Amino acid sequence: FESEVQITGEGTFVESGSIAYGSAGKVTFKTVGRGVLGPSGIKDLQRGAVIWEVTGGEGQFAGATGLITSNFTVGAGGEVVDNHFAQLFLPS
Repeated sequence: FESEVQITGEGTFVESGSIAYGSAGKVTFKTVGRGVLGPSGIKDLQRGAVIWEVTGGEGQFAGATGLITSNFTVGAGGEVVDNHFAQLFLPS
């Protein structure tokens, strides 16, 4: 996973990057709208979410389109737990 994040306001951001799926290949993405980041209600833990549009792919993901949702937490030490749900469409 590689990405570049730009803060766009208090608690909002945009992001672009790529996700590698081992030897199968990788997809590239960019944010749809804005991602959000804020307090979770648990001390020293932030929560966030973002939707990414798949902009391309390599390997088995060549020509891929679709959306990926990311729901994540960030701890006080910068540790991230990131859960993705992907719906990818591949050319036939």
